[in-house]
Amino acid sequence: MAKKERSTDESKREKLIVLYDGTCNLCLGSVRKLKELQSTAVLRFIPVQSLDETYETIPGLASLNTETLLTKMHVVEADGTLHAGAAGVIRILRTVRGLRWLAWLYRVPGLRIAADGIYRVIAAKRYDWFGRTDDSCHEGVCALPKKD
Repeated sequence: MAKKERSTDESKREKLIVLYDGTCNLCLGSVRKLKELQSTAVLRFIPVQSLDETYETIPGLASLNTETLLTKMHVVEADGTLHAGAAGVIRILRTVRGLRWLAWLYRVPGLRIAADGIYRVIAAKRYDWFGRTDDSCHEGVCALPKKD
């Protein structure tokens, strides 16, 4: 009975799809942390590199190509509303108990521009600063190199 109640409860929760760069070490670490948070929404994380393997249609993505999706994280709402970059992070934080107040800061004049600018710089330098996983890695699981 508890399992049925849980699935009914989950069906009432808001659903957000989070698209991220599956080869970016910073992105992979951020996704791991986001999965640990107590969100009021059902968060589904999909690496952009796996979109071709996803058989469902994600609303709002028709106008975006893979290159655009890889420039920053995108959060997709059920109605197709897209939030990209810092706005995507803020959209997720709005669903997290104890961190919603951070989303409010994004509305303070000047802080949105600063947050977006900082996000762009970090996103542009993420491979240089945090490294990149092998393209064959998925969700941080990689084969170890062979020893000589």
